[in-house]
Amino acid sequence: MRRREKIFPIILAAGPSHHLPFPKPLAMFGGKTALAIAIENCSQLERPLVVLGYDVARVRRAVPRAARIVWNRGWRRGQISSLRRALKQIPADASFLIYPVDHPLLKRKTIQQLVGAFRTREEKQEIAIPRHGRLYGHPAIVAGKLRAEFFKSKTARDVIYRLPSRVRAIEVQTRAIFTDFDTPESYRLCLRKFKSGKRISIP
Repeated sequence: MRRREKIFPIILAAGPSHHLPFPKPLAMFGGKTALAIAIENCSQLERPLVVLGYDVARVRRAVPRAARIVWNRGWRRGQISSLRRALKQIPADASFLIYPVDHPLLKRKTIQQLVGAFRTREEKQEIAIPRHGRLYGHPAIVAGKLRAEFFKSKTARDVIYRLPSRVRAIEVQTRAIFTDFDTPESYRLCLRKFKSGKRISIP
């Protein structure tokens, strides 16, 4: 077991919601917003950073005091710009959790599994990601020593999947790790699954 290193959750909530009548972070699931669910899932880690951009004036009112707001004025430049903005707000050597806000079916249990895998990883492994079947998903935990790579690469995926040898994948029994929403149809599908309480697993 490694030392109990700090992990800073970075909740990416700056992207546009052009196909929805509301910003993604404010999508409701069982009386809670997608943003609130993400923050609660990270409650056992360091204080979360919530990166806002699109419709910031509206979304920031829904950010609880348990989280810290980071405003990305350049959110139109894509998700990597939000991640870089947040990384500048945490210690240079700190590990961090990359958590897209539009994955509302994730459970705290999955986050805990991922944290456990990261803290018991081998020396050469610097990234922990969940996998269901043959598919990888979100969120991902990254060691601080890889921080600089996110300022040189075009996307976060380029860093995470660059070298398979430094990745520890953990098998999870849920498809929530890659179930997101960005249209009315995909939101309704997520909402139905959330309300039904069904586990998202492959039949």
